[in-house]
Amino acid sequence: MGIMAAGFAATFPVVGYGAGALLHGGFEAGLVGGLADWFAVTALFRRPLGLPIPHTALLPRNRDKVVRSLVSVMENEFLTKKSIKDKVNEYLAPERVVALAERHLDDATRGVVALSDYILRRLPLDRVVPVLARELEGRIRGLDSAAALRIVRDETLSRGYEERALLFLLAKAEEVVARDEVQLELGNMASQALGSVQAKGLMGFAVNAFVGFMSEEKLGATLQNVILANLRDMQVFEEHPLRRLILAEMRKALENLPENEAVLKGLDSAKADLPQRLNLEAQLLGWSEELRQRAIAFVREERFAGEIVRPALAGLVARYKEEPAELVPLLDWAQARISDFVEKNHSRIGLLVRENLDKLDNATLIEMIEDKIGGDLQWIRVNGAVCGFLIGVVLEGINLFF
Repeated sequence: MGIMAAGFAATFPVVGYGAGALLHGGFEAGLVGGLADWFAVTALFRRPLGLPIPHTALLPRNRDKVVRSLVSVMENEFLTKKSIKDKVNEYLAPERVVALAERHLDDATRGVVALSDYILRRLPLDRVVPVLARELEGRIRGLDSAAALRIVRDETLSRGYEERALLFLLAKAEEVVARDEVQLELGNMASQALGSVQAKGLMGFAVNAFVGFMSEEKLGATLQNVILANLRDMQVFEEHPLRRLILAEMRKALENLPENEAVLKGLDSAKADLPQRLNLEAQLLGWSEELRQRAIAFVREERFAGEIVRPALAGLVARYKEEPAELVPLLDWAQARISDFVEKNHSRIGLLVRENLDKLDNATLIEMIEDKIGGDLQWIRVNGAVCGFLIGVVLEGINLFF
């Protein structure tokens, strides 16, 4: 407009000449066109020169209408449900997803490592462990005692543990009986037993003579040797009658073990007390914390990413690259979920636009618009001046011609 105003003023002296008249008319029309466009553009945002001219400051006066129109355009023209769904479906094509995953395999590896580290660090063990402890406690108490005893019985008999147990007891008994204090105790017991025998006549005489002849030491040694000999024979000879008798009783007891009420009650009581006696929750918490620290240390090692995560992801990508059809159910599910989300939340687009616009006062909104499209608005004024100049030249030419 400055150029047009300067040209208009400068051509006054040559208005009487043909070319001067053409230029003067062009500059005059250009000045009018520029002023008109300046007025029109300015009237969109504010009152030109502050004058209360009707139908100016359109944006501040019609802000609600403009916002509603903008929201409507965003929802119904630009970001329609169909356009969003179509764009999402385009990006979720199997081949495109596989290609994208292949290009960003390293990023995905780093993401999995970071996510694993985050989950391990943030895992609330103080809330998870009590649940696990209660579940494990319930499982322990819910174990079938009779079934457990049947397993013990079957394993014991099938592996011959009852015979091994007997041999162990016989060896331990031999070790104990061979002690000197046992010999003395056996002699004392035998002497007391013989002394308490009430016999008359020849039998009494014989007993008294035997007691007088055999001291406690001799009685103990004799009994000890007899017992040791039998214990050794029972260990060596499988067909020893006493060994077979004891084994038969042991096997009978084992066979009846699952039906033994006393054993069942004792086992049930032990199961009920076991979690508390083990301090199960504290044990699990300590073990879980130790396991977490070891897992975090492992996740942070390079070999976790290089030897585990990346090969696993690469294998998945290669598999789906060869058989992209396997991805279709997963992608269909994702598309359905996204479509549901769009259906439920599409109106939020307009609400979001309105909320953000409502945060701005008129002055800030106008300043933002002018900052974003100010150059284009300036070109409107320039175009108005140029077009006015050309039209003015044409009209002045017609005026001179006629």
